Order: sequence, then C-alpha cells, then structure tokens
Amino acid sequence: MASTAFVVAAFATLLGLLYANVLPDLVYDWWDDPNYSHGFLVPLFSAYLVYQRRASILATEFRPSWWGLAPILIGIVSLVLGQVGAEAFVSRASLIIILAGLTWFHAGWPMLRAMMFPLAFLFFMVPLPAVLFYAVAFPLQGLAAQNAAWILDHMGVPVLIDGNVIHLSHISLGVTEACSGIRSLISLLALALAWAALALPGTVTMAIFAIVTIPITIVANAGRVVVTGLIGQWFGRQYAEGFFHMASGWIIFVFAFMCLVVVDRGLRFLMARKRSRP
Repeated sequence: MASTAFVVAAFATLLGLLYANVLPDLVYDWWDDPNYSHGFLVPLFSAYLVYQRRASILATEFRPSWWGLAPILIGIVSLVLGQVGAEAFVSRASLIIILAGLTWFHAGWPMLRAMMFPLAFLFFMVPLPAVLFYAVAFPLQGLAAQNAAWILDHMGVPVLIDGNVIHLSHISLGVTEACSGIRSLISLLALALAWAALALPGTVTMAIFAIVTIPITIVANAGRVVVTGLIGQWFGRQYAEGFFHMASGWIIFVFAFMCLVVVDRGLRFLMARKRSRP
C-alpha cells in the first residue's frame, strides 16, 4: 500500500510538471465560459466514483503491463502537438489518455477496465474544439428556431421564420449560439451519465440515459424559445430579456432534470417487471 501511494504521488508530481501550462488555462475556461462551468465538478465526481467503488477496485488483481506505455506515449505526443499547434483540446485531452496509460502500465488491464468510466467521464471537463462545438451548435440553433416556430404557429400565434430568426407581430427573436441548447446538452449529458453510474450502472442503462438527453434538450430548448416569444409578444421585449432570459435557462434545466427522473422510474419499473417474470 505504501509503495502504491509513493507511485501515485510520483506520477502526480510528474503530471503536475508536464501540465503546468495546460491546467491553469483549463481552469480559467471553466470559470470564464458558461458552457463549461460544470468542469469544476467533473473531476470531483470522478474521484467520488472511484471512492464509491474502492472495494471492487482494490479487489482487482494487479497485472502491470508494458502495453500501458502505448497510450502514455500517445498522450505525450498529443500534449506536444497540442501545444505546438495551439490546439487546446488535444493537449488537455492528452492528460486523460496518459492517466489511462499509467493505470494500465502500473496496475494492468483489469484495473483499467475497473477505472474506465471514471477516467472517460473526465472528458466532460475538457471544452470541445471550436470546430466540433459549432458543428453541434448550429444545427441545434436551427432546430430550436424551427420547432419553436412550429409550436407558436399551432398555438395560433402569427409567426414568420427567417433562418434562425423568429418574427412575431411585436417582437423578433434571434436564436443565437447561446440559445442553441448546446450548454444544456453538455451539462445534461454529464448529469445523465453520472446519474446512471450511481443509480443504475450498466452499459445499456447508460446508453439509454445518454440517448434520451438529446430529444429532452431539443424539446426543452424549443419550449424556452416559445415562452420567451410569448412573453415578449404579450408584455414587451423588456420582460423577455434580462432576468427572465437568464432564469428561463435554469427553469428549462429543471424540466430536463425531471424528465430524467421519469426515465429513471421507467427503467426501474421495466427492470422490476423483468425480474418478477418466472
């Protein structure tokens, strides 16, 4: 146990030196970018998950393997290339690859399998590269605008859609990147997987939780645009902006959270029925 603690401390010190220029910028992005403010919680949850599973992890047989050097080398190369090419995502993600390699190298493949989800979950703390971020955000913007316009039209509200702009008789709403729902999607996906890992662990249940976050986010975000449009239409733009616009994001997230509760209850019901069958 003492030797293991020494090895962990040595590796932690080495990683601290390697990532002395990377980690401060990562933490700053968590603080500065609302899309990734959940980044502070991600490593804490991964650490808690390891603590929760400590009995099974400690019971896992140690089988040190030289194969672990492969991801370690890949991670180091990614770190260098990311810093040389000024691609923050590559250099930041390399830390997780190196951690996986160190686990494989020092404790073996069975241990890496036991640690796989806590390590993979750490990717939620790494901001997406701009190309991928906008590749997701732009379609979500269009979906939010189209779905909101469709709902408003079926509510009898005169509406005209022009790209990502919704024109009502008294207000025009521009569905920007900030209103696309990508922030909710990333946060809700992290929450859903964390929930599944704690409450209903298993590959199938995690996949179900991950998949349902997509339609939940799309519906919730369209609802946010609709409510914003109706308030602006009935009471004026000043009431649709400012505090309400900020508060509506939290309201929609609570709605999405309640949808996850329904999914959880549904899965538990189906699993109970399956177990009760002869």
